[in-house]
Amino acid sequence: MNVYWFDVNVAGPVTDEHAEALGEMLAAADRIDATIQAGEDGGAIMFSREADDAVQAIISAVMDVEKAGMTAIGVTEDLVTAEDIAERAKVTAASARYWITGDRGPGGFPSPRVARPKASLYSWADVSAWLHEAKLGEVDHVAVETARVCVLISAALIVRRGMADLPKHERPLVARLVA
Repeated sequence: MNVYWFDVNVAGPVTDEHAEALGEMLAAADRIDATIQAGEDGGAIMFSREADDAVQAIISAVMDVEKAGMTAIGVTEDLVTAEDIAERAKVTAASARYWITGDRGPGGFPSPRVARPKASLYSWADVSAWLHEAKLGEVDHVAVETARVCVLISAALIVRRGMADLPKHERPLVARLVA
């Protein structure tokens, strides 16, 4: 089994009752693997779920979120800071910063997904693929698998929401396209 890190994005509002329901459900299943960051406008539930593969991890988390009364609207891979990169790659923080700035390594470090003056956020899947290609630090295949599945599951959630808005006679056409 592997541990998969990802966020399930939810539509708002996310109430204390939602958080309590999710917490009780996860505790009953011996899965204390989620942290909620949400409010009136929705938010994200950060998971570190153990499973045989990313599909099982992510779909089971989406189902848990929806059983708790929230609406899953997307799934995103794990975003990390430079310090997180250093910790996961088992290198110093200075080494990670040098890779980011291009002062060391082959260059072409992935651009941040969220650029900020301090603590920009990077896709761990992009970074781990770059590290693997450059033969730097330690990487794992789980991050790349997670990113690929997040894109697929997010698309499925978009199609599912869109199907509800289509006239009934058009739904089979879209279902056939997706199948």
